[in-house]
Amino acid sequence: MAYFVGIDVGGTTIKTAIAADDTDRLATHVVPTPQAKDGQTVTNAVLDSVKRVCEESGVRPEMITAAGIGSVGPLNRVAGTVTGPANISGENIQLVKPLAEKLDTEAVVLHNDAVCGVIAERHIAEVVPENMLYLTLSTGIGAGIVIDGHLIHGTGGNVGEIGHMTVDPAGTMACGCGRNGHWEAYCGGANIPRYAALLSRTESIDTALTLNDACTAKDVFQQAGSDALATLVVERVARWNTIGIANLIQAYAPASIAVGGAVARNHPKAVLEPVRDRLPKYVFGELPQLGLAACETDIVLTGALLAAQRCVDGSG
Repeated sequence: MAYFVGIDVGGTTIKTAIAADDTDRLATHVVPTPQAKDGQTVTNAVLDSVKRVCEESGVRPEMITAAGIGSVGPLNRVAGTVTGPANISGENIQLVKPLAEKLDTEAVVLHNDAVCGVIAERHIAEVVPENMLYLTLSTGIGAGIVIDGHLIHGTGGNVGEIGHMTVDPAGTMACGCGRNGHWEAYCGGANIPRYAALLSRTESIDTALTLNDACTAKDVFQQAGSDALATLVVERVARWNTIGIANLIQAYAPASIAVGGAVARNHPKAVLEPVRDRLPKYVFGELPQLGLAACETDIVLTGALLAAQRCVDGSG
């Protein structure tokens, strides 16, 4: 019997699961992602989560065959680290080496979280697409990219950091990475309330939204249609999303784009329909299929478990 661990290191939570071969998960553990300047705090949280799923499942760490990690970036896949992430505190988060030591195995693989998303999405597809993107619109924005049947990683594993693509040369919004005008600065779930606050000042629009730290992207989307500011924000978010997605289509020529992440999945009509309507005005060439990802829950965690299995069978 082979056991596999999958870990999703996100900007909000760390999710860890253990599974036997291709069977259902034996145990899952979820904790908030620590927000501390020391990257070791995140490393410790990951190791503790692995310990907990092992205890709950009755599987000793040394019995685990391989582990897969899907993490926010940017990554250094050679070193097995996360380096200066925009959505997690900590400059250098060690992941692969500490986990390999804990499990006493060299079979530990680190991917960008969106790469794990595309692994999971292709795994459940009835017809496996040779050219596709998995796009996550969540706390941050990223993409997993498959071209001619091959996963694309890029230097360090960071080809999918498309949330840091510039969509607004004027750069009126600062991104979590410290630069201005990035796609994620306007459309990342954590930044949509900040964008609303900016537009309330620059456009002088009255609003019922409470524009403080308690305001969420969900609040903005729920008020759209009845509140003038919320309506404007959702319209502008659709504009930036269209520009970003159009650029991805021109760069990678995918046959399909599967969209996941809390922002898209919780508000599919407001997020996806305006983009579909606008894309023909931006894209030269054939438009891909654009829809919600078929893997509805824990897509990164699912992909991380699959990545662990691929690490052993040699398929990736």
